Amino acid sequence: MSVQIIQSKCGLVLTCLLGQIILFAAPVQAGVQGKSYSVNVSSSRGDPFTACFQFNINGILHFLGQDATYNVSNDQTSWQAVTKPPSPVVSIALNGVVEQGDSVINGTAMNSNNTTFTFNGTLLSQSICPAELPISPGNLQFGVNRENPFLQ
Repeated sequence: MSVQIIQSKCGLVLTCLLGQIILFAAPVQAGVQGKSYSVNVSSSRGDPFTACFQFNINGILHFLGQDATYNVSNDQTSWQAVTKPPSPVVSIALNGVVEQGDSVINGTAMNSNNTTFTFNGTLLSQSICPAELPISPGNLQFGVNRENPFLQ
């Protein structure tokens, strides 16, 4: 009988320890921090285009030569961003959600000219956007340009 009690106490202690490890372990969460996405964008002005969203781990979203400060929700499934002042001429606000772990993002944006955008994108294998990702049929390169469709 005493052997049975000792085994039960060991089992209880082991169960309690495992329960504490599970309770205090950080949950595995998907999020955009430190990741880059190739996104397809539709604009209220017409022509669709592609871009690259690079979410640095320091809270800066870099896209088409623009820098925006972003915040992620507590559950890591949604984010919001706004371009940092002084932005060249036009301010942009974006919000999005992360789906399928961290492999897909979807969202909307609006600039200070009241142009609206919807976008969806897929995770890139590298954390930094390629320097020459084309963004429009005219092959506009990554960077600040008056023809940047987010600034129209």
